[in-house]
Amino acid sequence: MQELEVLLDKLQTFKKMYQAMRIVDPIEKKVLDFRENKLCETGVACYKFWQKQHLCENCVSMRAFNENDTIFKIECSGDEVYMLTAVPVAIEDRQLVVELLKNTTNNLFWGNGKHDEGIKLFTMIDQINQAAVRDSLTGLYNRRYIDERLPVDILNSSLKHQPLSIVFADLDYFKKINDTYGHSSGDLVLKEFAKELKRHIRREKDWTARYGGEEFFICLPNTSLEAAKKVAERIRSSIEKKEFVVDGKPVHITCSFGVYTACNENECMTVDSIIELVDRQLYKAKSHGRNRIE
Repeated sequence: MQELEVLLDKLQTFKKMYQAMRIVDPIEKKVLDFRENKLCETGVACYKFWQKQHLCENCVSMRAFNENDTIFKIECSGDEVYMLTAVPVAIEDRQLVVELLKNTTNNLFWGNGKHDEGIKLFTMIDQINQAAVRDSLTGLYNRRYIDERLPVDILNSSLKHQPLSIVFADLDYFKKINDTYGHSSGDLVLKEFAKELKRHIRREKDWTARYGGEEFFICLPNTSLEAAKKVAERIRSSIEKKEFVVDGKPVHITCSFGVYTACNENECMTVDSIIELVDRQLYKAKSHGRNRIE
């Protein structure tokens, strides 16, 4: 309680500088309030402030939480622009984040004074925030997004008593593509492969990311092991039949898949542990002949 009292006392000095200050739990995405001498959930999702109905793709508080460092971000809420400062704090044995929000709509300028430059500013902010969590080659999410989003999905699946399935996909013998046709051709294959992944997942619920190189990550919330295997099989079959055009020549490739489903709410899952488990299944698929699912 002493830690909390000191924090609240310090925040008083920022009242005139910031339009909003709040304490959030970045994992549960909840805003906390100080009531009856303790921190309580308000039932308000932290992203509601930004007039959104879903999780932010580039969650600055999750970054502050993961990196244990103060993070800054420019974000839009309706027609207003905010500077957000996220500061990690430890209170009551909990790792939380203090968010300081300053309205900078009338203090930020962009362009040459034309009336449409303000719109471009909002577009630029959105593009910057997207770039932070997107793989520049494939347009899928990147490793940072996995680290920030997967803990939330793990918690949600546990609280809702729903299975969470993870699929690891690895293009077989991809090095031969690069060695034979060059890395630019290999990049084209990766882009086409990314499109196939997106085509076979649920747009509103599932998400996929480039884990690194030719390895890809698929998250399937509220999906059983059997259903996840069917998704992986549809992708595997589609890739096996697809004709990739590389340097003007038709090329056929295959892909190996590892699938793991966390379905026990008592199971203490972390990002590292669930990735280790699904990677183990991918290793089996490659060891047992590739172009298969384990």
